[in-house]
Amino acid sequence: MGRHRLEFLTTPTGLLLLGLLVREAFSFWTGHPYDFELWIRNGYFVSQGANPYSAFLPPVPGLSFSYLNEKLPGVGYLPAWPLVVAGLYRLYSVLPGTNRFVLYFLIKQPSILGDVVLGFLVFRAISRWGGDRRTATLGLRFWMTFPYPILISAVWGQFDGIVAALFFAFLLSTRRARGYVSLGLGILLKWLPLIYVPLYAIRERGPRRLLVAFAVLVPLLLTVSIMGLMGWDYLGITAMSQSASHGGGGGLTYVNILQAPALAPLFASLGGFYFLMGYLWVPATALAGFVARRRFSEPSPENVVQSLLLVTTVFFLTRWGVYEQYLVYLLPLFYIDLVIWHPGRRSLWVITWILGLTYLLVNNDLLVRFFGPIDSRAVDVAYAFDQSDLGSIRVWALYVIEALFTIHLVQLVCTFFNPVRDTRPWLIRPFMRLPFISRRILPDVPGDP
Repeated sequence: MGRHRLEFLTTPTGLLLLGLLVREAFSFWTGHPYDFELWIRNGYFVSQGANPYSAFLPPVPGLSFSYLNEKLPGVGYLPAWPLVVAGLYRLYSVLPGTNRFVLYFLIKQPSILGDVVLGFLVFRAISRWGGDRRTATLGLRFWMTFPYPILISAVWGQFDGIVAALFFAFLLSTRRARGYVSLGLGILLKWLPLIYVPLYAIRERGPRRLLVAFAVLVPLLLTVSIMGLMGWDYLGITAMSQSASHGGGGGLTYVNILQAPALAPLFASLGGFYFLMGYLWVPATALAGFVARRRFSEPSPENVVQSLLLVTTVFFLTRWGVYEQYLVYLLPLFYIDLVIWHPGRRSLWVITWILGLTYLLVNNDLLVRFFGPIDSRAVDVAYAFDQSDLGSIRVWALYVIEALFTIHLVQLVCTFFNPVRDTRPWLIRPFMRLPFISRRILPDVPGDP
């Protein structure tokens, strides 16, 4: 009986169930003290008809766990997500009992399910694009047990897994119109998939180019419809759109370094520097899409993935703020590229997620702040450390990681642009002969000896 259970966990169904259970284990007692708290307040107040873009939301007695003496601004997304969490609060309100952990559990479900579905679509993509059954199953096992997406979806509570899953559904769709609707729904939740629209506007031929407009029209029409039905004015969402387009600074790259106290006055003296940097990603991703179309012109899965990797990494290099959850869009594509077409990029892949995970841990006080839902003192302890004399250690550690990740991104852009170039990571070339630099960092990659 026990042997059969173990064998079941090696099947796609068993792996999906395992991944779901692992994520659910963190669902009701962890959460980001700002983002997850914002979902709670949006769920409560939007369910009462409040406009999330025009009011600062106070704490919800009995439900809030952080910023208990402060009001928080509305969300930085289009109105679909506020309605989702409002619907989940309505469901919570009709359930028997008033335990706040039930609400926390419910709010986590879209993020968790989206991440699990993303894992399944990675499995499907590997199978369809040239990998065998074993390679696809190993890919599914890897994603279901990979700490990075588990931390983002199940612990943090971010819903990028849903958006990434919708994007993969677009890539795997055999019906172009339906695929672009899926892409549009992803943009409705988060704007990041917009960076791929120029690429596909160039790649599509003839009348099919008109289908690309679906990706823009779907979120536009649904946003207008929701705002009209809810009776919300457009003033707040306009300000949110401007802020989200520009980016908030900080994050994994050099952007945070440019805002260091010692450098900020210098760059601020250059009129419009920070403003223009916030929109650099727009021409950069459009140019990357054009270059990718010329460089990888044949419509094969390999060329499509190379194009997407190039556009994504160029976006990371030019976006005014690249946050930990953004890697959820890069890592699945990079993994698929690794196991099907370019096993020589293994060390580049490893360094990508190790730098991302290291930044996530350091930036979030070794995850201490994520325990706020079960005990609000965890948030207080984390923030007190950040403001203490020892907080400078964290700040300088982040500067180092950001510099390293920026250098690494430059190499990734060069590698994706020219697949035949040397893929030995720039960051570890000086240490390549040391015995602790091994090829055993990444498990479950087919072809390992």
